[in-house]
Amino acid sequence: MHINNIFHTHPSFLQGLRVLLVDNDVNFCDSLTAMLQSYGVNVQATFLGEQAMEIFVQWQPDILLNGISSPKEDGYALIHQVRTLTGERGKVVPAIALTGTVTEDMYQRSLLAGFSLCFAKPIVIDDFVAVLGILAIAANLHLR
Repeated sequence: MHINNIFHTHPSFLQGLRVLLVDNDVNFCDSLTAMLQSYGVNVQATFLGEQAMEIFVQWQPDILLNGISSPKEDGYALIHQVRTLTGERGKVVPAIALTGTVTEDMYQRSLLAGFSLCFAKPIVIDDFVAVLGILAIAANLHLR
């Protein structure tokens, strides 16, 4: 069975996963939030980096989805803050960089900055859900 089929056949696998979505594109946030919620994922979405860190600290998401190519915000600054905080707490939260195009340089830079993966928009939801499931398994998340 293909990995995408596992998560598509058993969408409840992601039930209760807490995902913080940070991106400056309101339409993208709204559509990705709705799609993830249809799989039972709890999503908090924000468009501002400073608000994202506040939500991250208070809500303690399982996975961070962070747009890195915003003209007003630096997605790399947010992942640096998150990695500093999670390093102090001893818990590494998986993080996916989201961008319009993924070049080899951008992919390498995102990994070096502390992201687990770099994903191009638009999102293919079946692939993306499979990636979230794999990250949840790899991080040994005990989903609620």
